[in-house]
Amino acid sequence: MSVHFVPSASRRRQQGISLLVVLLLLIVMSVLGIAVLRSSALQERMSANLYDRNLALQAAERALAVGRQQLADSGAATMNPAAINASLCASQSICPTGTAQAAATWRPVAPDFGAGNPNVPDTPAEYWIEYLGENQAYMETGGTIPASATANIGPMFRITARSQAPGRASAVLQSDVIYRFPRL
Repeated sequence: MSVHFVPSASRRRQQGISLLVVLLLLIVMSVLGIAVLRSSALQERMSANLYDRNLALQAAERALAVGRQQLADSGAATMNPAAINASLCASQSICPTGTAQAAATWRPVAPDFGAGNPNVPDTPAEYWIEYLGENQAYMETGGTIPASATANIGPMFRITARSQAPGRASAVLQSDVIYRFPRL
């Protein structure tokens, strides 16, 4: 004797609901997976941008340090202001402020990190030095030198350094160098 099971009307209505629930869960899981992938890709791009910016900043800082050293080696502290002319601008990139050739006289700096390492790209950097004048009581930062200062202000220079590789982050740094001499 065989027994046949005859589903009731309510059971027949519920037979397709499990397929619908599984499809709905599959859609939700797919959307979550796509969101995680997009977030991961965005974080990877942000990390790469931070790395590029860090390389550019390090290269610009290196160019600034080389510019400071070149300024110190040039004897600029004791230089006659009349000696800062076009030939000095062309040879050492120490240019009077406001000259047309000043901004065009960038001196390249060879990178000292990543040399020979294929995982660290070379980031080019360059600098130029601008002669701001001598014995000025008012500085561009807005401050004044007090009369009670124990030093005389000597020549003032601004070093501008920049670093940018094509398609990468860029950095521009400036540093003012002011020579002070003891009062006599």
